[in-house]
Amino acid sequence: MKILDAVKTFFGLAFCVILRLISMPLPNFEPIMGTMLPFAQKLGRYAGFAFGFMALVSIDFITGRLGMWTVYCGIAYGGLGYAASIYLSRFKGFKLKNYLLFGVAGTMAYDFVTALLFGFQFGQTLEVTLFGQIPFTVYHLAGNLLFVTLLSPAVYYGIVENKSLEALSTSEYLKRLRFLFR
Repeated sequence: MKILDAVKTFFGLAFCVILRLISMPLPNFEPIMGTMLPFAQKLGRYAGFAFGFMALVSIDFITGRLGMWTVYCGIAYGGLGYAASIYLSRFKGFKLKNYLLFGVAGTMAYDFVTALLFGFQFGQTLEVTLFGQIPFTVYHLAGNLLFVTLLSPAVYYGIVENKSLEALSTSEYLKRLRFLFR
């Protein structure tokens, strides 16, 4: 990974975490999927995994919600980043349809796997776990589809594929980001 890609990824992670903190009152509206997909497509499988994992773990850490679920939810989001890279690398450029299809399939897979693990962790029956998961998944799908529709194009064109940022040297790019650390 080039230094500029690492800086863009850090900025994308910070952006994702800040958006999650802003949307915190809304249950299951998290911008991880919408932010992760462009990075996974552009930077590859391992970067996709790292982005998904780090975004979830960072949010849990900052909000003081670290627990066993952080491990398996982080790995699950990392797995989505890895899978997104494989799926999206088949296509050239940004296509909202492809992002939305992955957003739906990824959300369903993530919620199914993490629900089973969560239910097992807390001793719930399979029936209670699956029925209790329905409203969670409805909110999660709504949030992910909203963020994929609105956020993914902005992240893709504004950060990941922004040619004006590519033209800057790394030191010039970092100077422009100084305002974040004041």
